[in-house]
Amino acid sequence: MLSPAAQNCHPSVSDLKQLIASRSITYPMSAQGAMRLLLDHPEIVAFGTLQSVAQRCGVSGTTVTRLASRSGYSGFKEMQAAFRQHLVSLAGTRDPLADNRRSVQ
Repeated sequence: MLSPAAQNCHPSVSDLKQLIASRSITYPMSAQGAMRLLLDHPEIVAFGTLQSVAQRCGVSGTTVTRLASRSGYSGFKEMQAAFRQHLVSLAGTRDPLADNRRSVQ
């Protein structure tokens, strides 16, 4: 479980992997497989609904919500945003609107 100070900071997916590797975050047996699947396939959570993620992981929606909370997120939506950002960073994608704004100025 995260310390109170760490819980105020929402981890990136890379941070989350490091916290798990260092055993700073532990999960109940029922959630370990789900988290492993999500880290191996971040697109599941990045583009899924709470219920579709739960179904793919073979757990309940409540378990996914608890998994997000135990991981340092305020809930599923915040975890989903972190996983989306992770995929964007992996793809090396820039904000096309920011590029547009620069060319107009």
